[in-house]
Amino acid sequence: MEHSKYNPDEILQILNDFYHCQAVFDPEVYPGEDLTFQTTIKEWKETCDLVNYKSLAKCYHDTFQLPTCLEELEEILSTKTTSLLGFCRYIADYATKQNVSPIVMMGQPCISAAIFKTLISNLKDRGVDIQHISPSSKFPPLFYKHGAIILEEVSKLAPGSLTKFEFEDNRISKAGSVFLLFFLLAIIIVPVFWHFHWLLFVPLFAGITLLTIGSKFSPAKQIIGGYDTVRDLIKGMQAFM
Repeated sequence: MEHSKYNPDEILQILNDFYHCQAVFDPEVYPGEDLTFQTTIKEWKETCDLVNYKSLAKCYHDTFQLPTCLEELEEILSTKTTSLLGFCRYIADYATKQNVSPIVMMGQPCISAAIFKTLISNLKDRGVDIQHISPSSKFPPLFYKHGAIILEEVSKLAPGSLTKFEFEDNRISKAGSVFLLFFLLAIIIVPVFWHFHWLLFVPLFAGITLLTIGSKFSPAKQIIGGYDTVRDLIKGMQAFM
């Protein structure tokens, strides 16, 4: 297996891939931003609602399988005024990028097949059940099941190929969320002015019921990289390699 070096721009792109996914699926993450080399470590951690610097260092040290000592990365991430440029340069200096070479199919070199084979192999090594994953498999359901692992492995192979995310619940699920919010407000406010009553739990039951029903239907919008199938993902990865 051949490897090459990352450059700082690729590492920054991987950070943005992770951030854009978080911004859609994690309500604690600030949306609408873009990480740059001038973004400080403090700003990055606040924007992405990241864990403490020791846990963060351990995460990226393991993700990129760095040969350096963990304390060096901890030192970089513990300095709030350090910019992402220094962090990205450090990762790029020591991390290795897995290269994908075309494999021969029917006498012709095929890079798409090689990318699929490499990605599937990496997912298997991470504990993903790949038995039923084929190029024609629907990608969004697969991502919802193994999103963190897929995002990490795709981004390391082809930074920037999986960075577009949009999600919007269907009307039934939205209504369920509204009922749950109404319940929370009622349980706090009503007892202050009036005695507690079991009817306060009606919005709770209604909300749970609607959310359960809504989960049976497709979201109003779900864009996972803009890909419908695994084959689409592989083509997208090819464009960024």
